[in-house]
Amino acid sequence: MKPQRRETGRRVTAELISFYTRRAHALRAEAYRDAVRAVWRSLVRLISG
Repeated sequence: MKPQRRETGRRVTAELISFYTRRAHALRAEAYRDAVRAVWRSLVRLISG
């Protein structure tokens, strides 16, 4: 992309990086919780009948 066509409003700032880092951490933690709950649920089904 040519420098004169680049928009100045789309810069990656430290605030954006920290925001998306926190968001990624939250999504990852949620995915781990969901996976553990699914495994636990299937174990309970196997054990209980």
